[in-house]
Amino acid sequence: MNVKLLVFGALFVAVLTVTTSPVFAVEASPTPTIPNSLAKAIGFGLAALGAGYAIGNAGAAGLAAVAEKPEMRTFAIIIVALGEALAIYGLVLLFILPS
Repeated sequence: MNVKLLVFGALFVAVLTVTTSPVFAVEASPTPTIPNSLAKAIGFGLAALGAGYAIGNAGAAGLAAVAEKPEMRTFAIIIVALGEALAIYGLVLLFILPS
């Protein structure tokens, strides 16, 4: 390993650490253009809309598969449950976003 490059890198990091003021690291938070409650409503609304679409299509296909092969019932339930998880993700989004 090149010792000169290692010493130069260490010196560069030391100079940056000493000369950088912590004031430069703090930025003023911009004012949001959309209120947080509206962002939460849009996020959950889209998640619920996607979940409804997924459950509708997966449920219809699952019922058709169960009508032909009754042993496919478990797989149909699992696939519909995966669609329902989208709505749960939307609820989690509501709690994660700041108010």
